[in-house]
Amino acid sequence: MRTKKKSDNVAALVNQLYRERERAWAAALVTAQTFLDTLADDVLEDLDRDRLNAKTARIKDRERTADKVRRRVAEGQMARPTTTEDIADAIHDLVGIKVLCKTPRDLSAFTEKLYEACTSPACSVRLAVPPRDYVANPKDSGYRAYHAVLMIKVATHEGDLGVKVEVQVKTLLQDAWGELTHEDMYKPGKALKPNEFHQDVARQMAQLLDNVDSMADLLAAELDRQTAQLDADPDGTAPEGSEEPTVYARVTRTGPRYALAVTLDGRQGLIPARSVRRLVGSSARINVSDFLDVGDMVDVRVEETDTALYYHPVALS
Repeated sequence: MRTKKKSDNVAALVNQLYRERERAWAAALVTAQTFLDTLADDVLEDLDRDRLNAKTARIKDRERTADKVRRRVAEGQMARPTTTEDIADAIHDLVGIKVLCKTPRDLSAFTEKLYEACTSPACSVRLAVPPRDYVANPKDSGYRAYHAVLMIKVATHEGDLGVKVEVQVKTLLQDAWGELTHEDMYKPGKALKPNEFHQDVARQMAQLLDNVDSMADLLAAELDRQTAQLDADPDGTAPEGSEEPTVYARVTRTGPRYALAVTLDGRQGLIPARSVRRLVGSSARINVSDFLDVGDMVDVRVEETDTALYYHPVALS
């Protein structure tokens, strides 16, 4: 009975904490996501915005929070809580956001910008604790990610409340590793305990995926190099007055530097910013996605070079 009473006390404190703060936590999530999106815009500038995604956010399930508190108490990692503040102080991941990056260089650029911003006197968002870099120093399991706990100020009727928001920054493959190894099944407090076989295979998978991440970096760098040349390469624009026949192409993807479009015969080509800029009569840098939307049907002239297939619009709707 005594054990049950103590467990019930933890549950009661957790429920009280959620009643008191869940609204503030939701507000902190919005503020934190806006902050992270702003950093991503700064990092990517005129590059593909899909390379950084901070859309995955959650408030931890209260039952999982209670279980985590009980486990930490049992393992001596924290004293038995007597107030809601004890729990809020001890648990850093009650509110969390996952930032997914396409490649390690995107992760590195983003985390550097995040640390720089949060340590700047001009920034209202601070680091609650020093970041943990499990990319540079992977866990024994093979887990890789960058963890930062942000302190977000939320206005309440009782004044500003500091809310901790845990941010996990991972590449797509680092995130996939958790799913492929069933990491959730083997976390502390779970029913299954990792045996030697699981640990060995999980570490090997982590290393293989890390190698693939490095290869993805090389491909992304080459893609950036090639698309950056579209603005400067004379081959990126069809000659004025070209008499080449035109075809219809449907836009399938847009971005700052180029759009992708597919013709009725299934051939996919690049619509470079240079061609769009010529049509709108601008000599300054433009964002192609401001002029072309996915699904647009565009009349284009086709130009095929040794390195790419170009579609040059003759008009914009």
